[in-house]
Amino acid sequence: MLRRIPPVILVIVILAVYGFLLTLITDPINTVIVLGLSVLLFMLVRNFLQTGRFFSGKFLSRPNASRKAPPHKPKINTMRQAGKKPAPPQRKNHPFRVIDGKKGKSGEKQSEQDSKDNFFQ
Repeated sequence: MLRRIPPVILVIVILAVYGFLLTLITDPINTVIVLGLSVLLFMLVRNFLQTGRFFSGKFLSRPNASRKAPPHKPKINTMRQAGKKPAPPQRKNHPFRVIDGKKGKSGEKQSEQDSKDNFFQ
């Protein structure tokens, strides 16, 4: 596993461990206090990101919270029922029909006659 970690990172981690142990030996009470506050801050931030509150319900003891709450009735979502769209009506089956007409044919004849007229002039 040590082969996967770059050597620069290993040196930084070793120096960090050495500095922590040196600080712990020289001033153990202050180091433990800072470590405990860091863990508390980490837990508060993690709890805030998960629930949106810094303290969960088990940390906050309320006198009303100990009482048994009445059972909740299941709500019927009226917005969802009112928002339903009716089914679209069935479309009639019309076969594809091609209508033959003179559209485009008369325009071609006129353009041929115009070109002949322009040629002789």
